[in-house]
Amino acid sequence: MNGAVRHRKKKLDSTAVTVILVVVAAIAVRIFVLDAAVVEGKSMLPHYRNGKVVLILKAAYGIRGFWGNYVVRWRYPLPGDVVAALRPDSQDMVIKRIGEIRGGRDSPEYFLIGDNGIESIDSRDFGLVPFDAIVGKVIPQR
Repeated sequence: MNGAVRHRKKKLDSTAVTVILVVVAAIAVRIFVLDAAVVEGKSMLPHYRNGKVVLILKAAYGIRGFWGNYVVRWRYPLPGDVVAALRPDSQDMVIKRIGEIRGGRDSPEYFLIGDNGIESIDSRDFGLVPFDAIVGKVIPQR
């Protein structure tokens, strides 16, 4: 009987360690690699409608640190990329398309624009967005 209790305790300990590792891995993926967002408003019509859930590849351009700046970067966004970015005036996250790139290679700034120009609040309203404010690239969906 004592051996059976010990075996059950080992199995329970092993299961607990597995659950903890899975939770830690899931949190790391969400923080550094992949996230989801809901499109709000009509600014990205016809491609992204209000209420649509989009996936954001946070690691598309590099790895962001806990304080929001990129600690490692491997590429910069290109014109035409649809990105999730933090508005410089409010830090709200927006989904917009890169219109053009301004500034130097070491400190590029991005002019973000909505696909529905009439309805969009974008860089025409809140200005240029620095590279560190780009959260990630929106993964195209069918």
